[in-house]
Amino acid sequence: MSSPNPPVSASPVTHNGHFTKISGVPCPATPTRYTAPVHIDVGGVIYTSSLETLTKCPESRLARMFNGSIPIILDSLKQHYFIDRDGKLFRYVLSYLRSARLLLPENFSEFDQLLEEARYYDLHGLVKEIETFRRVKNIKKEKPEVNKISYGRPEADYIDCIAVSISPDLGERISLSAEKTLLEEVFPELTPALMDSRNSGFNMDNRYVIRFPLNGFCKLNSVQVLNRLFNMGFTMVAATGGGVEGQQFSEYLFNRNHKSI
Repeated sequence: MSSPNPPVSASPVTHNGHFTKISGVPCPATPTRYTAPVHIDVGGVIYTSSLETLTKCPESRLARMFNGSIPIILDSLKQHYFIDRDGKLFRYVLSYLRSARLLLPENFSEFDQLLEEARYYDLHGLVKEIETFRRVKNIKKEKPEVNKISYGRPEADYIDCIAVSISPDLGERISLSAEKTLLEEVFPELTPALMDSRNSGFNMDNRYVIRFPLNGFCKLNSVQVLNRLFNMGFTMVAATGGGVEGQQFSEYLFNRNHKSI
């Protein structure tokens, strides 16, 4: 006599090899070459990631290690790839690749070491974020009184400043005065020129440049420069102009307030 109820399969696999969804039971994903786990030994510290994460920035040295462009040591016994770098700091490199932003604890102090690791792996976006993060922390540490000065605006932890000078002579001359890292953030196309030691004549010191000639290194016009600043959250707080013997000029001061991070 046949059973009134059909037998229930103990396996979640259907006849064509696909998994059926069972309530309360995880459904395993089919691993691919880019999502399968990759085990990495960085200076004696073991990490597990995926090729998708490790090659997130295709032009970086780290991506080239794992896309076959440059060789990397494989421990065939343990199946771990070996990188002879700082193992403790690699967690922040991996976190940046996963989340696309730099996440550091409040008491973090190894900025020089982490910057060196980011440069080794050719992660230029991470380099900029480290420099910005360190700049913010230094301003907070050195100038705690900045919180008390708001100049009629919402209270800020620090204020970014960029001075723009525009002269119509010989077409249009545009020069910028600001902190180097700030100009690299707002005008990334200027980064190679700002890092070139041959352009040191525009440097006040290692951190600032004065009247850096934008026209000599990129093709932005004055309208594009001002729009870039507005789009990056800057506000024009002062402007002046004048001229001597037919030589006209206009100068603008832009500020951007920051809250605690």
